[in-house]
Amino acid sequence: MGKLKARGLEFINSINGSSYQVLLDESSSFSEVILSAGSIGSPQLLLLSGIGPSQDLKKLNISVLKDVPLVGQRIQDNPRTSVLIQSPTPLNFSSIQVVGILNNSNLYIYASSFVQYVFPNGSILSNGSGGAIFQKVAYPLSRGNLSLISKDPKDNPSVRYNYYSEPEDLQKCVQGLKVIVDICETSSIQNFAYNKSSGTSGLHFIGLALPKNKSDDIAMGKFCREKLATIWHFHGGCDIGHVIDKRYRLKGVIGLRIVDGSTFRDSPGTNPQATTMMLGRYVGVKILQERGAFE
Repeated sequence: MGKLKARGLEFINSINGSSYQVLLDESSSFSEVILSAGSIGSPQLLLLSGIGPSQDLKKLNISVLKDVPLVGQRIQDNPRTSVLIQSPTPLNFSSIQVVGILNNSNLYIYASSFVQYVFPNGSILSNGSGGAIFQKVAYPLSRGNLSLISKDPKDNPSVRYNYYSEPEDLQKCVQGLKVIVDICETSSIQNFAYNKSSGTSGLHFIGLALPKNKSDDIAMGKFCREKLATIWHFHGGCDIGHVIDKRYRLKGVIGLRIVDGSTFRDSPGTNPQATTMMLGRYVGVKILQERGAFE
């Protein structure tokens, strides 16, 4: 019927560079490949295999097996902004445990503590115990793209999320930052303020300090951009309806499914691990149903 058919996988030994193939059982109608390499790995492997935007593949002299324009496109990440506060007294380490979600918003606020802070240049902050208050934008509107830089699978692809390219995403960050300003003025956080007897007073921010005037949206937006960071919740690149069908099968290809975060059109501000695990369970049940295992 003019469709491609997955035959197997080729692996490269990361130690000695040798490669080997694992082939599907051609005698079984149930034999298939399930690709679960994530929002970066799955689009990359499809592109390397000749499935993706034909004009991009041709530029790298990759044989086009199937022109699928949206492979690697419309990728997203939840932008994060962190406010770091040094503690005058030692703290124990605490990972993120509780998330606050603002009413009628896509903003998530959470916190953690650390026993030592290492600056990006490698230097260590003396008396580096402190805490971090984060805000993260859920369901961002900004989208980016992933593309290959070479035919070598060991080369990382080019990935651009275009954070805050949609003004509404930046405005959400500003809104969340204003909430963090209010949080820093509460008695709970003021307990970590330095007193005058130490020669200084108030909260000690590590790195960039919060803008003093929370009504200054320009300064708040500048803080959001300068403190922009990922939370590693990458998603998109193999959208349902454009790249895969509702049964998570690659459109136009027999024996190949994609089951991971690359299939998500949106992602909340919380960790997507549980969502991804439930996706695997859901697709697994569907596959068993297709094979008549539940009949």
